[in-house]
Amino acid sequence: MTPRQRFQEALKAAKPLTVGAIADPLALYTHPSGCDLVELRLDSLGTGEDVISFAKNCDLPLLITARGHSEGGQADWQAPERQNAYFQLLDFASAIDLELRDFNEFTKLLSEAKQREITIVGSYHNFTLTPTVAELSQNIHELADIHKFALMTNSPKCIERHLELIELFSGRPLSVMGMGPLGAASRPLMAKAGSVLNYGFLGSTPTAPNQWPASLLQQALNV
Repeated sequence: MTPRQRFQEALKAAKPLTVGAIADPLALYTHPSGCDLVELRLDSLGTGEDVISFAKNCDLPLLITARGHSEGGQADWQAPERQNAYFQLLDFASAIDLELRDFNEFTKLLSEAKQREITIVGSYHNFTLTPTVAELSQNIHELADIHKFALMTNSPKCIERHLELIELFSGRPLSVMGMGPLGAASRPLMAKAGSVLNYGFLGSTPTAPNQWPASLLQQALNV
């Protein structure tokens, strides 16, 4: 069974999965552990030979992400550069992550991913607050296989909204996570409530505020 097939089977089982996000180039030279799949943040890593070599040899499913600058991306890439980065790694991808706001601009990438049966994660980020559930619900897009909501969590009310969102869309795969001090504390709770993808980092570089190391997050999910 290929990594892509294993990932799809894990999604069908509705088990909370730990994503080990790599933004630290040094992490490409160690075997990834403490996670169920690996996210390659191309906006931090680029698409050089070291990244391609890691992707070719990684035995875990790969999630490929080239984040836009407005949603936390580290490279000042325009849309054509980002789309090109995705295509350079698409052969190795079990899933791709693209901002929901960019779906209309990346139709070629989305069409190719669908043809190859690559899972599409549609992302929404808010680095200031957690909007109301009604506002968040407006971001649901028919082309996304999984919807990811990464939200600044400033109060217990924000956590309540995260749980309400998961409950509202209980029949649809969601990845919901908080950012900030309360967000970090709530991440295992979101996983237990049904968040399918739960992000930590590999190496020494977090990819979101107050993010857990992937191995510690996986340990917490197994308690």
